[in-house]
Amino acid sequence: MKAIRLNELGGADKLSLEEIDKPIPNAGEILIKVAAAGINYADTMMRAGNYLTKPELPVTLGYEAAGTIESLGENVSNLKVGQRVLATTSSGGYAEFATAKANQVIPIPDGLGFGESTALLVQGLTALGLLNGTKAGDSILIHAAAGGVGTLLVQLAKHKGLKVIGTASSEQKLQTVAELGADFAINYTEDDWTDEVLKATDGKGVDWLIEMVGGDIVGKNLKVLAKHGTMWIYGSASGEDFKVSVLSLMAKNHIIRGYWLMNESVENRIAFTKELLEHLGAGRLKIQITEFPLEKAKEAHEAIENRKTTGKVVLKVG
Repeated sequence: MKAIRLNELGGADKLSLEEIDKPIPNAGEILIKVAAAGINYADTMMRAGNYLTKPELPVTLGYEAAGTIESLGENVSNLKVGQRVLATTSSGGYAEFATAKANQVIPIPDGLGFGESTALLVQGLTALGLLNGTKAGDSILIHAAAGGVGTLLVQLAKHKGLKVIGTASSEQKLQTVAELGADFAINYTEDDWTDEVLKATDGKGVDWLIEMVGGDIVGKNLKVLAKHGTMWIYGSASGEDFKVSVLSLMAKNHIIRGYWLMNESVENRIAFTKELLEHLGAGRLKIQITEFPLEKAKEAHEAIENRKTTGKVVLKVG
């Protein structure tokens, strides 16, 4: 079968299309004929060797696979061959076939596309996790609001009754953010973006701030964070770390928290998934996707790193 392999850490050029053996599901696993494989920013960091964990090489990347069940391993009775499913995989999603543990598999409705479904596993669950603690009437600033997590955050936050300010880096992306329901769409590459946020909040600043850009912007975030406000950090698209004076947090009783979906309990993930499917069923979520064919995985990684994509990035396999 065809698969995208990583034989050494480094740039996107380290990804190569190769022929490898088709995997065989172990007991408690299924084999998926992959139609779409989700790509996350974390994949690019893992490929480069900059993620929280490093893969054992060689490896087929890909931790989200959507498609139909090709075969069942022993002791799998709650699923059937031919069923449309979405699954979290330990690796191997960037391929024509991938295995997954049966307890990590979610049946998907006929009306939901394979590519769109991949946005639920990481981006959707992360978005709901980042909204933990918010309430109707709160204000929230969402950086990279045209991205995979951002597009879902904007919609979910509006549904929950928050005042939403979304930022992006281009006019096209700002239009997307506005169309998804943001009350204000602001270009964070402009020097006066903090002034625009303060203007949108009548000088108070935002109650919640969702940060994943990294670099110098993080220090500026505190300027627009309201008294007793919380800033969640869930990534660094710029690839740059940042420094914040701990003593500076005292001025407005600011809180800075990190977020990694892997630390959520299984119970929370199940609850989040159920909530997302309810939103989709009710027509409250529009899932934005950018598709690349499997053999263009290198170009997909480069597009993500250069902030050239909108919404969820997907490899179209079948």
